Amino acid sequence: MIRYALMINVPGQSPATYSKVYETPENYDWYVGTGDMEMATILMKQLVAEEFETVNLCGDFDDEILQKFIEIGEGKTKVSAARYAPEELMKLEALTSLKEYGFISLMPGIDRIERLELLSDECNTHIFLVKDIDMACDAAAELVESGVDLIELCGWFEPNKTQAIIDAIDGKVPVGSCAQSDTK
Repeated sequence: MIRYALMINVPGQSPATYSKVYETPENYDWYVGTGDMEMATILMKQLVAEEFETVNLCGDFDDEILQKFIEIGEGKTKVSAARYAPEELMKLEALTSLKEYGFISLMPGIDRIERLELLSDECNTHIFLVKDIDMACDAAAELVESGVDLIELCGWFEPNKTQAIIDAIDGKVPVGSCAQSDTK
């Protein structure tokens, strides 16, 4: 079974209050919020101990924390954080709200978009699970239509796939990808 986690920085939240699991016979995905970097570090150590193969971090985790988490992963857990191409970063920096957060993640073997939500006063996370790039483009369009402020993508979305998402939404919101900081 492949074990994957997305860690989101959400002030005032913890794994006990802000998390969802999506599980199939082949995959165990945990989408989880932490309220601060100390809590995130503890969670990262837990994910490594529980043998998660991949951990993606939302774009709020800076390069210093990313490097620290890569070291905690000891080469056993692949860690990457959402990063933005320069033009997307400009759009991100111009935002006045980050409350509505969209995330698209690859989930092989599904036949329709699966949706999960994590809601709080600080941040509403809308997670869409997809099986391929066509489904991802549809998911991105739906996220934009629903009013998300930004979209981040799991590490499967290398630059060409990330650009396909940007094109599918006509660049209406900033799009970042965990493949931008991909590590081995």
